[in-house]
Amino acid sequence: MKLASLIPPLGTNKYELAIIAAREARRLNEWMRRTGENVPGKVTAVALERTIRSEVPYYFDDTAQ
Repeated sequence: MKLASLIPPLGTNKYELAIIAAREARRLNEWMRRTGENVPGKVTAVALERTIRSEVPYYFDDTAQ
């Protein structure tokens, strides 16, 4: 599936999605370094796709300032 065909869920902020996807890409890169396995395709594209499909758990900490 092409990344351009994925539509973010309604009510989501595209900047927040970008930050979450960037953190997921870092996590995937670290996982690949530790295990020696590879993900199919580019890591950033996989991370963004997982984020848009709500496969990446995240939360916001409103108390941190």
